[in-house]
Amino acid sequence: MKKIFKLNFSFFLFYILVYSNQGLSDLPSQSIYYLTRESWKLSATTLGLIGFLTSLAWYIKPLFGYLNDFLPIKGYRSKYYLLGSYILLILSTLYIVIFGLNIMNLFIIFTLMNFCIALNDVANDTQMCIAEKKHNLKGKIQAIQWIALGIAGLFVALGGAWIAEKFPNTINYRIAFGLTLIIPVITLFYLIKIYKEKKINPGMKSKFNWNNLKNKNFILGISFVAFLRFSPSFGTALMIQMREGMGIDKLFVGYLGATGTILGIIGYGLYYWKAHKLPIKKLLYFAIIFSALSNLCYLYIPNKWVILTYNLVFGAFDGIAFLTILAFIAKIIPKGSEGLMYALVTSINNFSAKLGTVMGGIIYDNVGYSANVIIASITTLICLFFIPRLKINE
Repeated sequence: MKKIFKLNFSFFLFYILVYSNQGLSDLPSQSIYYLTRESWKLSATTLGLIGFLTSLAWYIKPLFGYLNDFLPIKGYRSKYYLLGSYILLILSTLYIVIFGLNIMNLFIIFTLMNFCIALNDVANDTQMCIAEKKHNLKGKIQAIQWIALGIAGLFVALGGAWIAEKFPNTINYRIAFGLTLIIPVITLFYLIKIYKEKKINPGMKSKFNWNNLKNKNFILGISFVAFLRFSPSFGTALMIQMREGMGIDKLFVGYLGATGTILGIIGYGLYYWKAHKLPIKKLLYFAIIFSALSNLCYLYIPNKWVILTYNLVFGAFDGIAFLTILAFIAKIIPKGSEGLMYALVTSINNFSAKLGTVMGGIIYDNVGYSANVIIASITTLICLFFIPRLKINE
């Protein structure tokens, strides 16, 4: 019994470190927004395009899945990919801290950093997907991952806002990036001293079945995810409304993020505790209807306190809805080569979401905030027509 506990602790520690790093990596995001929007005067469309282009690594995650599944280094599927990516991530971050950013090196460095984080994410999610399906955990591991990310996100919301508020736009992002080095350095130590991984059998052949890509249920599942995530985001539009239309200060923006994060963590905990026991289709209906209706509420934002109220009322349910989609993704992955297949689905998910951000920026710049919110809600509701056709093993 004692050995099993140690194995589980090590297993979950790996998840916690990788996802905490993903959460902390957003610490400079508020400072970067103020730098690019308020100092460089970039449009919402341009901000969306920057996010889309620098996130290339998240669209080619199947390549990283293939590397983990079929091209091990010295007999290890993940170990050396993890070590290399964390070293490169630390060096890239140090470059920003020392030399700063301009529009050209921002594209290069952010693309490189996303490459490192996406590779770590694939190595982590490969093991998650295998364990979830093997033990029918219904998203419980994902709940632990996102609780870890959420706790890091709480520090990001408050700490990022404080840094952005207290330091000039030319300095604040450097300080924030410097602080993001904490978890990568700890994780690198963990990988060198503690992380254990069994060598694979050199004669073991791939179990990947290319016919999985022709499976109608699988195709329908990823189509549902793609359409849902392609719904035009109004996150950037809301940020512009708060800062430029309503004059909300940077610290209060941070408080809004913190309340949403805290309630999101509560939602992840509720999913882990109770919601994962419910039929996934019922949860999907809830996720779609809730998301669409809560979006429409943002048509009425007369002051910052109404936005705070929305965060408090919707936050926990947002967390449940989010984990429902992740659990669904894990369920539609065919057995065999989980790293590659899960990476494929999440790449489509990420690609569609970034396109949704670009579309949201275009709609906001050309039609306005209200149209952005309404279109986002309508396209979300259309996803209801997919659910009766989805075949899911409960």
